[in-house]
Amino acid sequence: MDGGGSLPQRLKSRISAGYAHNWTRVGCGCQKGSMMSDRILFYGASGRGVVESISVDNTLRDERVIPAGGFASDWTQITALSGNRVFFYGKSTGRGVVCSLKADHGIGDVKVFPQGSFATDWTQITALSGDRILFYSKSTGRGVVCSVDSTNAIKDVTVIPAGSFATDWTQVTALQGGRVFFYAPSGRGVVCSVDADNKIKDGPVFPAGSFATDWREVAFLQPPGKPSSWAVVLIQFSDATTPPSYPRERFKELFTGAGVGKFNMVDNFWEMSHGKLDLSVSRVFGWYPIPQKTSDYTGSGANPAGRQDLITWARKAASNAGEDLSPYADRVFVITHPPTDLFGGVGLGGVSGDGRDDRGMSSLSPALVGQEMGHVYALDHSRAGGIEYRDGWDVMSNRGFYYMAPHPVYTELDDDGQPIWRIGPGLNAANMQGRSWLDTSRVWQAGATESDKVVDLRPLHSRGLAGYLCARVGPYFFEFRVKESWDAEIPQPCVLVHEFNGNQSDLLPATNGHQDLRTGDEFLRGNPASATGTLVRVKVLSIDAGTRTAKLSVTRRP
Repeated sequence: MDGGGSLPQRLKSRISAGYAHNWTRVGCGCQKGSMMSDRILFYGASGRGVVESISVDNTLRDERVIPAGGFASDWTQITALSGNRVFFYGKSTGRGVVCSLKADHGIGDVKVFPQGSFATDWTQITALSGDRILFYSKSTGRGVVCSVDSTNAIKDVTVIPAGSFATDWTQVTALQGGRVFFYAPSGRGVVCSVDADNKIKDGPVFPAGSFATDWREVAFLQPPGKPSSWAVVLIQFSDATTPPSYPRERFKELFTGAGVGKFNMVDNFWEMSHGKLDLSVSRVFGWYPIPQKTSDYTGSGANPAGRQDLITWARKAASNAGEDLSPYADRVFVITHPPTDLFGGVGLGGVSGDGRDDRGMSSLSPALVGQEMGHVYALDHSRAGGIEYRDGWDVMSNRGFYYMAPHPVYTELDDDGQPIWRIGPGLNAANMQGRSWLDTSRVWQAGATESDKVVDLRPLHSRGLAGYLCARVGPYFFEFRVKESWDAEIPQPCVLVHEFNGNQSDLLPATNGHQDLRTGDEFLRGNPASATGTLVRVKVLSIDAGTRTAKLSVTRRP
């Protein structure tokens, strides 16, 4: 691909001799959108390439072979961007190209950056969250962070001067949440973070000998997700008599890449969207004083205009401070002090504060904030038996004290010894599919007719495990959940069944009434004794928490 002409549109079966020996770059699979995921681009200096897919059972297949000359031969760095795009860089001339990798594995939407558009000393390039790219120069230890917008224009350039980085890094790769891993042949490494302002912050240092010394390529297996940044606005009413409960740093950790790995909202939406959403470039604004008193707030579910007023006050406070929140659209989350309300809505935004329920839990907990931010993404409350707030295994049903686990990082207790901060549970597969977040390449789809088909499931949110994460049988979603991470508080490992109607998921019970299906439980629709008529019968054959596998038997009759 050289910025012009068309690529041959031919497919080829799997290379019988295994892998070729002349690939010089191997690119991560491009982002999931409407296209299939888990693809790898192999590139050789002869200008040839292959787009290869890896199925859920780790079967490899050549999807499109690009013969010698299909690409230019001078690309020295290749990195994936969101939206199925790929960035190519040529060190010898400082030129580049952004192209898209289409659903049929062809190349399209080419934008050329001519010679001299980039410096010629970049030795490593990696995509960061928020459609940003980090350029690193080994010779000088300098760098640049820029962003690539939806039109493929380069903007927002931040220069990192010579000496800012060590000069022995030979591999640089992005991790989730605005973090970057650096590797040197001495076997040492560093993980640093790049925040929304493109500032570099050092993280863990791995001394020489921590890694083997012969690694030539290091790649992150899940490339950065689609940026979905939020503006988090902290406001204080004029009649506040106490300082806020938590310092501003806590809110940066809760909502931005600064708190990745601490069970924050970046972690939450990354996992609940199967890597589709990356909130790490969200920003925190404030604290801003506002002229209104707490008594001026009149919003409630019965008075949506009052809720809109509150968010308008926060937007105005940010505007008075010189901040433009218009790029965030309705992805504005307001934190009030003193606390006033807890809500979220499409086209509106969300609000919370450090309010406490009758068991001491803060309304700032990810367990509650996750639901309100979910509403902004158009998620409705989950149901069981057609009644809202009755699915204890889903974050969109959180009310009272369902299966919300104590936060493993923020472990503060109230005066009665109750956890102030709680997380989870996770988002169910039907809700994920309703937002196009469910990775459909990891979903087993039943045929029109199945007879005692055995299907293995892995936990719904464990994308790092090989295998299916969900089974779809007609309108029904079957998922496996275990007592870990966001689901640490659920009673036991189980299989859940949902359907999705009217933008709401509904939890469906087993024939014995169990909402959470256990070994031996059966889900049934139709009459198995009849030779005709629609039938769906799914039985849980086994649940093995140790291997994190649930085994189902599926029978379906049209």
